[in-house]
Formats: sequence, C-alpha cells, structure tokens
Amino acid sequence: MSMLWARVVLFCFPFILGRLPLSAQSSSYHLESDDRTPNEQLILVNDSAKSIDAFAASQSCPREANGTSTAGYASHDILGSPFLSGVSSDMRCADGRLASGGALKTGECWRTSLFTSQQKRVCENELTAVIFSDGSFEGEDAVVRGMKAHRDGLAAGVHYWADRISQEKPDGSTLLVLFNEVERRKAEDERKQSEYHYQPRLVLEKDESAMAQALLWQYWSGRVAVDADLELRFNGLINGSSAVKTASEALRKIADEIDQWKTKIDGNPAQQKLNTVFPPLTGSEDKQ
Repeated sequence: MSMLWARVVLFCFPFILGRLPLSAQSSSYHLESDDRTPNEQLILVNDSAKSIDAFAASQSCPREANGTSTAGYASHDILGSPFLSGVSSDMRCADGRLASGGALKTGECWRTSLFTSQQKRVCENELTAVIFSDGSFEGEDAVVRGMKAHRDGLAAGVHYWADRISQEKPDGSTLLVLFNEVERRKAEDERKQSEYHYQPRLVLEKDESAMAQALLWQYWSGRVAVDADLELRFNGLINGSSAVKTASEALRKIADEIDQWKTKIDGNPAQQKLNTVFPPLTGSEDKQ
C-alpha cells in the first residue's frame, strides 16, 4: 500500500496496538454456511447498520489421525478493483439474495473462499478483521494493519500507473512497449515482496520485527495486485479477446479504467480516515 511505513511509525506500534480491539467476534457481522454449495461455502453476513468495505477471515482445522492439519484464509476489499460498483456472483446470500454492489450494506452477504470440512471435522472459522465504510474497524490489530498496508500498496500502484499511462501517445503506438513495462514492473515488485517475510504466528504474538516485515510484505502484495490486474487487461486487449479494435481505443480503455480506480481509492472515506490512524506506507522503509 503506499505502503509499509516510515520507520518513525514503527516506534509508535505499542500505542497503535493499544487502540485496536483484540477480537473480531462481533454482533456486527457473522459467518454462515450455504448447504446448497459443495462442501458448504462460508458466507460473511453484515449485521451492522454500517456498510463494510473489507474483511479478512481465517479457518483452522484440527489434525487428522495421520497428523495433518489444514488452515485457510479469505479476504475481500472493495478497493481491489477499478470499478466503482457492480454485483458479482460472490455477493450472494445463502438464500440467493444478491447484494446491491460496492460496499456491503446491512443484511447483505459476501461469499468467502472458505468451506466447511469435507470430512465434517469441527473447524474453527473466524472473521479476524473488518473495515467499515466510515473508516472504523474491528478485529485483530495485526490483521487490520495488514489490510491497511495492502490498501497502501494498491493506492501506490494505481497512482504510479495512472501517471505513467497518462504520458503515453494517445494513438496507442507504444501499447506493446507499455505492456512489456507492466510485465517488468510486476516481476520487480514480486522480487521486492519476496525480500520480506510474513509469519502470522509471530505477527499475532505482536513481535514488532515480524510485524514490520509483514506490513512491507502486504504493501508489496498490493503493488503486485495492481500490476497483475493491468497485465491481464493488456493481455486481453493485445491478444484480441476484447471488443476493442484499435490501439488507440485500447490505450484509452486502459487509461479510463486506471483513472476510475484512482478516483475510487482517493475518494474512499474509509481510506481517508485510516490514513490518519495508520500513516500510509511507501515501501521504501528500511528493513528491520
């Protein structure tokens, strides 16, 4: 996210930690299973009067007789897409009701990537963090900060590419060159992300060194997500799997989508509020 922050912020971690709830168990939202889907898909239901922008959930299943155990993670953030609104197949409750699109309003649902166990083992499923549309949040402090770091990476990546694409000739003559640059940037950002380590156990134990590493890892995951999104869009335009017929149209479409994404991030009230609590990361902080 812009994003994993200045060293001075790291010195403030104990203060920030003290301001966050320690548990994501809340009457404001809950997980339920859909027995109409294979393995019973888990669904987040918003019980709050406030809309939800983002969530993170986890699943931990006990060990089998052979000693194996499983764990799963799921998350969603409305800033992860350039589009301002829209309903997807993931925005559906167990009874089939569709959400209205955008932030998750009261009584609406998001499907997660988590399922109940095929072997019907008793697994522990938890909503570890939620960010509301007004900028308030609940959950594990480390998870909330990680979600914000990822948002910072998204914002930094979108701002970078919005500025970069705006410098191109409008005739689209450099479209392939720009696509190659997107691929190079994605590889470079993936390399930067790999320099950091995300160790959930140490993070949840509030090891500050592990937290600093995890936030930078999350930041670069946001940058990589933007690169990957652009790479996919360029692929579709260049390889003809899109209705766009000319290079100039293709460039204009890409530019419009990245500008829409930038407007969405810059105008997000939750992000603006969170920036006052967690100063945006830049990705250039010294490794701890």
